[in-house]
Amino acid sequence: MDVHEHTSHGVPVLELSGRLTLESFGQLKDRVRPIIDAGASRLVLDLGAVSYVDSIGVAELVRSHVMFANRGGRLVLAAVPDHLTRLLRLTRLDQIVESRGSRDDAVHALRDAKVERI
Repeated sequence: MDVHEHTSHGVPVLELSGRLTLESFGQLKDRVRPIIDAGASRLVLDLGAVSYVDSIGVAELVRSHVMFANRGGRLVLAAVPDHLTRLLRLTRLDQIVESRGSRDDAVHALRDAKVERI
């Protein structure tokens, strides 16, 4: 898995590409933790270039969501591939982890929302 980090309209964005699987376990947490530690209260995970996600990858996404939620922040998934959308619905995680159709939609949702600073 490759991760590219940037900021859009003041919102941190992590663009993931490749496979989010057991082989990449911990890489996402290692990128999310410093963002939280720096005081960010919002994050977009752009999954548009993710080709495959296994159960460990789903756990990584949920863990990232929980890391933000536990500190009063908000994480939004963007451009979720169809296979992952189906998996999130099947497991009902779509009711827990927020997602938007595009990175821009996710950034605007977070930019316009009032979220307490961590």
